[in-house]
Amino acid sequence: MSGARPASTLAVRGLALRAGGLATGRELFSGLDLDVRAGERWVVVGPNGAGKSSLLAALAGVFSVARGEVALDGRPLAHWPLPQLADERAWSPQFWSDPFPSTVAETAAMASRRAGRWSRLFDDGPAADVGAVLARLDLARLADADVQTLSGGERQRVAIVTALLQGAPLLLLDEPVSHLDPAHQRLLLAVLADHARSGGAVVASLHDLNLAWDLASHAVLLDGRGGARAGGRDDVLQAEALAAVFEIEIESIDVRGRRRFVIGGDGAVDAHAGRSTDA
Repeated sequence: MSGARPASTLAVRGLALRAGGLATGRELFSGLDLDVRAGERWVVVGPNGAGKSSLLAALAGVFSVARGEVALDGRPLAHWPLPQLADERAWSPQFWSDPFPSTVAETAAMASRRAGRWSRLFDDGPAADVGAVLARLDLARLADADVQTLSGGERQRVAIVTALLQGAPLLLLDEPVSHLDPAHQRLLLAVLADHARSGGAVVASLHDLNLAWDLASHAVLLDGRGGARAGGRDDVLQAEALAAVFEIEIESIDVRGRRRFVIGGDGAVDAHAGRSTDA
């Protein structure tokens, strides 16, 4: 897309996080290194409580870091003025609150009013067009609906719309496919792929391993026992490693040239050994 500003590199070095961001909290993971660059799509995978949401919040600059550093364009997040940081990254947390009535269009418009620097999906003006982005996420028919009356999946798509309309090239999305039906899951993956192709970058936590595989160019795997691994999708999202992390039998098979993960058996596997029939 013409006029797109590429995402700045998000660099993570020696990152360690503790539960709740507290010095007394249990250590979630440590020693995480990664670089998120323009055009990349990172997924964060791991069991409940491993630190996925905390990592997304730390990358957004809203969660205390126990050790290490997160920097954007070579500048630690703590040194960024908040309005400038909001120009660079949009964070969509796992939960939201709607304390007062507002239509879908009004909610989206509040996000779009600050999007003067970079429009990713559409190039019709200095800010992304609210109606066009609502249509892209299949929300046009609900533009006048009160957000307090939406289903979980509909409200989740509104949250994604507001992240897109913020105008930031880096999207940090915590469980963005939660509540979505299969058709809207695939729609969202297509929107995020378009965002990355236009020069943006995406970091998203997901529980569905097949959706994670389809979205990712890169991956972070948190094991829930303090370990963290980051790298290319094909290297990190291996059935044996996933089986060890989730302590359940996981196999990978090839379906029409695409890797699919299958949960097998009824019992757990040893935390240090998995099984794979990777094609």
